[in-house]
Amino acid sequence: MHEFETKGPLYRRTVQTTLKASYSNHYRRGLIELLDVLEFRSNNATHRPELDALDLIKRRADARLTYYPAGESVPTHKGLLGDWTPLVFTDTGKGVRRAVRAVYEICTFQALRERLRCEEIWVVGADRWCNPDEDLPHDFETHRAAHYAALRRPLDPTAFINQLRAEMRDELAALDTVLPKLGWLEIAERGKNGPIRLTDLDAAPEPRNLRRLKAEIRTRWGTVPLIDMLKEAVLRTGCLAGVTAAAGRGDLAPEVLAERLLLAIYAYGTNTGIRAIAGSGRHGHGEDDIRYVCRRYLTAEVARMIAVEIANATFAVRAHTVWGAGSTAVASDSTYFGAFDQNLFTEWHSRYGGRGVLIYWHVERKSMAIH
Repeated sequence: MHEFETKGPLYRRTVQTTLKASYSNHYRRGLIELLDVLEFRSNNATHRPELDALDLIKRRADARLTYYPAGESVPTHKGLLGDWTPLVFTDTGKGVRRAVRAVYEICTFQALRERLRCEEIWVVGADRWCNPDEDLPHDFETHRAAHYAALRRPLDPTAFINQLRAEMRDELAALDTVLPKLGWLEIAERGKNGPIRLTDLDAAPEPRNLRRLKAEIRTRWGTVPLIDMLKEAVLRTGCLAGVTAAAGRGDLAPEVLAERLLLAIYAYGTNTGIRAIAGSGRHGHGEDDIRYVCRRYLTAEVARMIAVEIANATFAVRAHTVWGAGSTAVASDSTYFGAFDQNLFTEWHSRYGGRGVLIYWHVERKSMAIH
């Protein structure tokens, strides 16, 4: 970021060079194959150059070229302008300007991405990226006035834009008036933590019913150690019964093997570590014994088998009167992954302060996750 703020053009050129290398060595093959499968169209003649550029890329996809041939008509579109222009077009001498094929393809695919996002270019047979005319009722033009009245919008686009601008100015003026009076908000120079800083909120009081529920659980069952819960799950499901069969012949007694596997799984699952687990408690199993069981029996295949047994037992005993008949057992919060800007679903998110994609896991009947 420091380099970007102080040497912006150099930073952008570095990114462009890196992107060109990644595209040429990896991404190009997949994108070119997509052109043989997808058919792109546009209802606006303004975007005809992008479609012509895609036709050129498809037509010259298999040729081993650094530059497009001198006699080839190379369509020019908006994606070729700006910082990319010196990289796309090269002067080969005598006033002849040639288009570098790899960079031209990158710029065209970037332009295609932007046009797809707003459906200025659409894909034949697609769902989300379909013809924008299909998003409207077929009788829209005939009953335009009724549709606009239902949406409470004026037919005149100028009136709509003026109204929107007036609302924006009023809201920005109100924001500008109230900002200096907010004691919990600070606007400073852009730094490491961003220009807008909020003071931490005071802790909310614990809900009264939640406190009562915790007290009742503590009265009825007390504090149950996590390893006891793990032991109870093993005893109720018998998930360790098939470990020896999956791992091959073994000489350990089943109860000894089960105890050591429990300690190993607990050590890994809680991130406590085998050495700490072996040195605490009166279980009588040494560190070397537990590590041997890990190497000999606790394989990925065995872990999957244990997870399946616990998942099946969980679904079998789940009370429909409490949980209902739905298949979703757990739905996680969103997790942020950084993603290249070329990803169609990449967006800027205020929670993480960067561009990326948000992933959600919905754990269902045939795909329950056991950690």
